Amino acid sequence: MVMRLSAVALLLFALAACQTPVPLTTTPTFNTSPSLTVRNPSDVAVLQVEDGTPAGDATRHLEYMRQVLMQNLPNRRYAPIATRIVDAALKNEKPGRGETVLTPAFLKRVAGKSTEDATLAVRVERWDEGRLLSEKRVVFEFQAALVGSDGEMLWNGSLVGDVKAGGMGAAPRDRDQMARSCAEIALAELLNHLALRQP
Repeated sequence: MVMRLSAVALLLFALAACQTPVPLTTTPTFNTSPSLTVRNPSDVAVLQVEDGTPAGDATRHLEYMRQVLMQNLPNRRYAPIATRIVDAALKNEKPGRGETVLTPAFLKRVAGKSTEDATLAVRVERWDEGRLLSEKRVVFEFQAALVGSDGEMLWNGSLVGDVKAGGMGAAPRDRDQMARSCAEIALAELLNHLALRQP
């Protein structure tokens, strides 16, 4: 009888293990222009990440998100330009009334000002930490665009998804660290949809 109960317990444990939540689920929608391969840009200016959420839900993470983008660009063989250079070149350039960092007219105005080959802009459309403390998960939506030094669109689209802090591993205990872990995983996935630069 004891052995039978042990076998049942092991079976239930195995079934529970099989139902471990997936750490990242996404729906990507990206377009890549043939010009990206032709131009094969190297140096990339990463703009300040924009919070487009209605209540400014991602504001406290924006600078960290920008750092994550810059740290992950070399994995796609692109070289990010230092933020101090980009920010100094664009200190008088802000999106105008009715514009976002992804508006083509704005991107055309700022493209090439840091002597970069391409400019990367990312906007947070959704950042929902409602399940962060209970399930260690964030629901997100990012929009992104990469334009050439003349403002030509090379790559753009969106990534919608749900991510667990810590990925397959243990999540950090601090709320902000959990949120940042989610940002790291989600933004790394976003850049995975950017074509590798040709060596």
